[in-house]
Amino acid sequence: MGALKIDCYCNETQMSSIIKSITSHLYNSDEMDVTDFDDVIGDIRVCVSFDAYMDTVNVKASEVLDDEWDLLYEDTAVLTSRLKPIIEEYNRNGKEAGEQAYDILEDRFTYI
Repeated sequence: MGALKIDCYCNETQMSSIIKSITSHLYNSDEMDVTDFDDVIGDIRVCVSFDAYMDTVNVKASEVLDDEWDLLYEDTAVLTSRLKPIIEEYNRNGKEAGEQAYDILEDRFTYI
């Protein structure tokens, strides 16, 4: 079964730039208080709102808007689908870091 052809406003380079900007924003934010992303990249506006709850970050909403602030449905769908594995990896990395920190503290108390 072949891939579904989606006619997007953004080309692959623009979408990669958007994903890179959002990923950078995510990793530079406080894990428990990830601020929303709202930025103009090129001639489009990208808005992503995050929800952080119990060491897990989720995407509440994401939108890609054109220069007249009209929603670009296909681009929004592509962005949302590409954010899913990034959020999963971010949550997995956070969980692993927490487990490693717990193990380190446990080792310190064991040798005292």
